[in-house]
Amino acid sequence: MERPRRGKSSPPGQWKQGKPYGGIRLKRHSDSQLIDMELDGRKSRLVLGPLACLELHKYVRHSAPVYLVDKTVAELHAPWLDNIQAECPRGGGSVYHLPAGEKCKSMAVLDEVFHWLAERALPRDGTIVGMGGGAALDLAGMAAATWRRGVDYVALPTTLLAMVDASLGGKTGLNTAGLKNPVGCFHPALAILADCGFLATLPRRRWREGMAEMIKTAALGDVHLFDELHSTRDRLGQYLRNGPADEPVPGILGALPWQDWIARTAAVKASLVTRDFREKGPRKALNLGHTLGHVLEARAMEQGEDLGHGQAVAIGMAVVFRIAAERGTCPLASAVQVLEILDACGLPTTYPVFAPEEIERLLAGDKKGSTRAGLRWILPVRIGKMDLNGRVSTEEILRWLDEPR
Repeated sequence: MERPRRGKSSPPGQWKQGKPYGGIRLKRHSDSQLIDMELDGRKSRLVLGPLACLELHKYVRHSAPVYLVDKTVAELHAPWLDNIQAECPRGGGSVYHLPAGEKCKSMAVLDEVFHWLAERALPRDGTIVGMGGGAALDLAGMAAATWRRGVDYVALPTTLLAMVDASLGGKTGLNTAGLKNPVGCFHPALAILADCGFLATLPRRRWREGMAEMIKTAALGDVHLFDELHSTRDRLGQYLRNGPADEPVPGILGALPWQDWIARTAAVKASLVTRDFREKGPRKALNLGHTLGHVLEARAMEQGEDLGHGQAVAIGMAVVFRIAAERGTCPLASAVQVLEILDACGLPTTYPVFAPEEIERLLAGDKKGSTRAGLRWILPVRIGKMDLNGRVSTEEILRWLDEPR
């Protein structure tokens, strides 16, 4: 049962056992790091470590689970998936292969999954296990939330983005009507079992996308992690700035402290979602870069362009930091640091300008807007502090979207 080697531990003094993140504490158990959360009255646990997925049996209450697995993950990690199933004493369970990437996040695929679940008569006390990146987990979580009005759900994230963002917080979502995630619900996983070993086969473009969410989250709630990412940007650049986008990155797992970075990023998000599960207050900060990012993703889907979630969020972050720096409401140095890390990770910070009315049409479909308050933007005040009720004009977006001036 061979697994790729893990990353290094954090340098002394950068992370300490039990460091608090707004009431959330990182805990160690053997080689794993643990985060316990209570989301909407339900307990949820992140287990991050080399054998985390083998703990699946602890979170399966009754009959054998069923697995919704990204097709590419199933092909790359077939022996490990067999091991995970074999360690679950209630039986192996059936596996459904989801289309890779964002293609799985559709009503059509969800309907196919429902028919598959019906054929297997998954009961009300059954368990759905989602395995893959953020898109696969969004679809699996949506299926778990709605099948028989909600069954147990366990997430096995296999990408950096999924480990630091998509698997946490209980959100599910589907793309429809030309919009990004307008349909979804809250359904927290009983457990998120994350093993950095899966990242050994992750293509460079997926590493970059995960880094966009890590940078964002560090900028929100962990100044020390943000500083560490900035000071390590040359090292990150060696692995991520250049090279084939669709190929794995040799040596990256052993070069940097990924498990600790992921744990610290997850702790920041966990602290926000436990305080504000339904996104009425502090959790809104997690939308930094996402308002414009979702517009760009939706437009890319319409145009048939290849623009991933992390790339879109990176552009969105770059734009709002430029806007805030120009207004004088955020230090220019902070904006420059964000742009430097994004660039080191090979992430875009600009996008070709398109028609103002098209931007406004796509912004009007943003799920975060409301009739009373309108669309609020997350604007940086400094690293570690955000304005949750910002306003941004179309003119400002156009000014800073294409090329920095």
